[in-house]
Amino acid sequence: MKKMIFIFLICTQISVAQKNPDRLFTPEELKSDADFYFKMLYANHPNPYYYYSLEIFENKKNEIYAQLHHPLTKKQFTSIIGEINAYVDYHSIIPDLYHSLYPDMKDDFDQSEIFPTVKIRGGKLFLADDLKNDITEINGIKIHDILSDYKKYFNWKLPEKPNYSFLESWLPLLFHYKYKFTAPYRVRFNTSSKIKTLDKISLDEFRRSNVLWSDHRGTTKNSFNNPETYTYEILPASSIAIFYIETFYNQYKDKFYSSLKQFTEEVNNQNIKYIFYDLSKNSGGQFGGYEALDIIKHDTVYFRRTEIARRDGFNEKSDVNEIALLPNHGTNIPSDRKLFVIQSSSTRSAGDYFCRIIKENHLGILVGEDTGEPTVAFSKSYSYEMPNSKIEFTIATTLVDFSSYFNSETLQPDIYWDIHHNREFTEQELLNVINAYKNNKTCIN
Repeated sequence: MKKMIFIFLICTQISVAQKNPDRLFTPEELKSDADFYFKMLYANHPNPYYYYSLEIFENKKNEIYAQLHHPLTKKQFTSIIGEINAYVDYHSIIPDLYHSLYPDMKDDFDQSEIFPTVKIRGGKLFLADDLKNDITEINGIKIHDILSDYKKYFNWKLPEKPNYSFLESWLPLLFHYKYKFTAPYRVRFNTSSKIKTLDKISLDEFRRSNVLWSDHRGTTKNSFNNPETYTYEILPASSIAIFYIETFYNQYKDKFYSSLKQFTEEVNNQNIKYIFYDLSKNSGGQFGGYEALDIIKHDTVYFRRTEIARRDGFNEKSDVNEIALLPNHGTNIPSDRKLFVIQSSSTRSAGDYFCRIIKENHLGILVGEDTGEPTVAFSKSYSYEMPNSKIEFTIATTLVDFSSYFNSETLQPDIYWDIHHNREFTEQELLNVINAYKNNKTCIN
């Protein structure tokens, strides 16, 4: 399972400087690259027309080809063929598209003027601290036009909230680099004809308030190149321990298992009763991390789903009843230990599957918000590179269906909790979660 695209996009280097960025590709080269993309899609994807009919999909394809009749730069070509992202799944997209949306980003973006944190509700833009008055205009530019321009790159037949979460995270930078908005910002709201003046915020302040802008809670910068991927804290006085599991990406597999071993030994030696796993930033990867469930006593742990896999040009359907873990009988595992797993709309792919295993096998309590992975989703993708422009893209090869076990669009938590911040969870907050569980509360504001 490939690491899901949202975190990939956020963790990718901001600078888009490349060799010969203004190099023009001929129409023949562009069409050859488009041919290669669609050839790989048709050959490897179980159903390219899952979200839109063959007619609608092919019409969009023809629209793309119609724009390739004159030379284009890589960025220009990416912004055109990238519109196909709105017709496919999370695992079958062109990630380079999002570089082309921010053509003027530089390495010194830490010095940027950042518009205050925003939220999108019902297709309208709001300040994060004022969800009653939607913004209609910033510095003379209508918000409707801005959102319309960029919403065309998202598949709105996929869960809406993850799409909007991604837009919320990038819009302040888009305002600065694309639209050249500078402070003081002149903002018009729908509820008033008067223009209100807003000051800028720092990039660190923006990141602290946005869960997608860091690989690890508590950090204030993008640390993808040197992440503290797996850290934990043990709070003996409350008999609580929390382990942050940011990714199941293969390059961190050894680090995950070494950290998990150390964590398990310490919590068992201290007889810790309440275990928290934070997967709210985990957008997937290639391994499942199921061994982390040995932190509690369990019988056979199953990973059940229906799969339609593309093999040799044909689809093969199978009902999978995979054994993820055999029963464990650890004598130093407290029999009354409880496992809590924190999830969010950023929890996708293998991260989502980890949470589904917990839910299906009754192994713990899910806390946070609905995950971002659909209950019926495409997965297990492979990466390719277009021969001329070298644009990278991914193609899913398998349809994974959990609808026999879950009837919601995405995986719902047992306890709703506010996890939209970048700070680490405090001891008191974790105690509040435990008390909410004991009191059978399912919705915490």
